[in-house]
Amino acid sequence: MTAPASLHGVQLCCPRDGAALQDGLRCDVCGTVYPVVGGVPVLINDANSVFAVSDYLQGAGYVGPSYGRDGDGAGGLRRIWRRWARRLGDAPSSLQHPSAADALACVARHVAAPRVLVIGSGGVRLGAEGVLHTDVAFGPAVDAIADAHDLPFPPGSFDLVVAVAVLEHVAEPTRCVAEIARVLKPGGHVYAVTPFLQPVHMGAHDFTRFTPIGHRRLFRAFDEVAAGIAMGAGSVAAWSLGGVLMSVSARPAWRRMARAAGLLCTPPLRLLDRWLPAAADHAGGCWFFGRLREGAPVSDRALVAQYRVAPGVVVLR
Repeated sequence: MTAPASLHGVQLCCPRDGAALQDGLRCDVCGTVYPVVGGVPVLINDANSVFAVSDYLQGAGYVGPSYGRDGDGAGGLRRIWRRWARRLGDAPSSLQHPSAADALACVARHVAAPRVLVIGSGGVRLGAEGVLHTDVAFGPAVDAIADAHDLPFPPGSFDLVVAVAVLEHVAEPTRCVAEIARVLKPGGHVYAVTPFLQPVHMGAHDFTRFTPIGHRRLFRAFDEVAAGIAMGAGSVAAWSLGGVLMSVSARPAWRRMARAAGLLCTPPLRLLDRWLPAAADHAGGCWFFGRLREGAPVSDRALVAQYRVAPGVVVLR
């Protein structure tokens, strides 16, 4: 069966030259034919990506530490420990902020049947019609393998692009945001959540952090609809405490005890997040919901003038 050149009604393009792909995922301009592995098209620009198409041909590809939880092969006490550790480490912050679903609901109030692109979806599916999920790793929610540096879609394809915990993992965040702007329709929206004061995760695939104003500048081609901090100073304290304890000794026994102690402290420290309102300069991360601007990007002078320490609680309308 020939692979179609569209997904959910969105035309697929060659990530190398932007030309529309033909059935069979063939580019008539550069001659590249992109493979389909397990029903998932692999649309990677080999010349510009840290990932290679050949890595995916056996159904493997990149699998980072946040992937493959359902496939954890550990048994007995080790499995119990890992589940317990994940539950503690994933304890929610008491500081709530709008989610990707809230952003989608906001866009849907103004656009009938919006088309949505999720970048770096992992194992999470944004449950709605017209949503296309991409990632650099195979997962149950992934419709296509794609690198955010070269998105395989035509200009003006989407009403909303979602990038949660993605931009710290890309080599060139500004290029990726430019790609987000390119594939958005005029007046389209972006929703992004990106770390600020968080420890390294996913090892060598963790490149960047953003201060709140740095995060806003990253999206200077967008007008801000709403923005704020994601996880406050209490969460930062939990990560820092765990890091300090783990750094005392490299002995495996100590590191196991230190990790357990840090995880036990995580839930109560994250409860402090909502009680530290002036914590933007000490936040775990930043979130941004914006609308694509007409004309020139927001100037740096204007961005500096808009700086605020305590963004407060925001509801999307």
